[in-house]
Amino acid sequence: MNKIASYFLLFFGLMMLGGLWGCKTDSPKKPNPPSTNLAEARLELARNMANGLIIPAYEQLSQRANELEVAVGAFTRNPDAASLLAAREGLKAAWLQWQSAAMYLFGPAENVVLRQSLATYPANEEKIEQNIASGSYILGSLDNQAAVGFPALDYLLNGLGDEAQVLAAYTTDSLADGRRTYLQDLSAEISAKVNASLQGWLAAGDNYVAEFTDPSAGGTDLGSALGLLVNSIDLHFQRFVRDGKVAIPAGIRSAGVPRPKTIEARYGGYAVELLRASLQAYHRLFLGIDANGLDGMGLYDYLLLLEAEQLANDMKNQYESLQAAAEQLGDSMEEEIDQHPERLEALFVDMQKIVVWIKSDMASVMGITLTNQDNDGD
Repeated sequence: MNKIASYFLLFFGLMMLGGLWGCKTDSPKKPNPPSTNLAEARLELARNMANGLIIPAYEQLSQRANELEVAVGAFTRNPDAASLLAAREGLKAAWLQWQSAAMYLFGPAENVVLRQSLATYPANEEKIEQNIASGSYILGSLDNQAAVGFPALDYLLNGLGDEAQVLAAYTTDSLADGRRTYLQDLSAEISAKVNASLQGWLAAGDNYVAEFTDPSAGGTDLGSALGLLVNSIDLHFQRFVRDGKVAIPAGIRSAGVPRPKTIEARYGGYAVELLRASLQAYHRLFLGIDANGLDGMGLYDYLLLLEAEQLANDMKNQYESLQAAAEQLGDSMEEEIDQHPERLEALFVDMQKIVVWIKSDMASVMGITLTNQDNDGD
């Protein structure tokens, strides 16, 4: 009996231990399954991007573009030093605001080829002069992509010589009438394209905001809100921020030969300011900080939900480092290329880290397929 009793006690003890072990594994579960949380987070991200960042960026760009058109109109009616200064300031303000909208080139902006219409540089000065001389041109044509937008205005307002020479080009020159008309047409085209993009997003317009924030766009496929966003910021950062603003003019991505003629806003002389504005816009986008300074759902927060905390913080810190590095540059990009190429090379290396993190690490963690393939060994 003692032996049987011992077996019984041993069996009973094991059952009790098993019960205790089972209690430990039945820990409280998360309120919702991870997939549900992530789907809701993606929709929240899309709503914050659309209503907090994208639409306000286009609203402000539309305002600046309309103000630029008014300033150009005043200048062409009465070309003098004061109206020229106002037109130049209007151009700079619109170009700076463009940096906050430039990475969202999908949907309505893609439909009106906004990037090509506003920011193809360097401007084809010969083509611009041919258009002015002939008086016959279609600004929205493929043939005129390098003869329109902000770079064309930069040439016409800042690149015709000193102030007296610029004013003469619009008053006493034989092509003054044609030049004034072309300037007005350019500013009107910019306003029309920007306003069309804005109306495409607005609920009172074509209501693309509803499509972008609809639950059906809450996945991670190419047509989803997240897929469109990540692909767009990947393409823009590589080709138009890293390469266009820094690497090509500095010679880093142009066979080691500096190309100062490809500097953005070359004649206006504020390429560095445009670079700084672009990097700041990327930082705010990543964190989800909206136009009013409110911190909403951003890519940073979504990475945290995906338990990619190291990547999220690395990217956050790198955006801050890039802005700090850009602040160390002088005001003239041309002087930086000539006198301090090492600073631009260092900046390029730091920008390259963001490229790799976006197109490799972040896209992989988020399950996003990227369509932009850059064969530079990134």
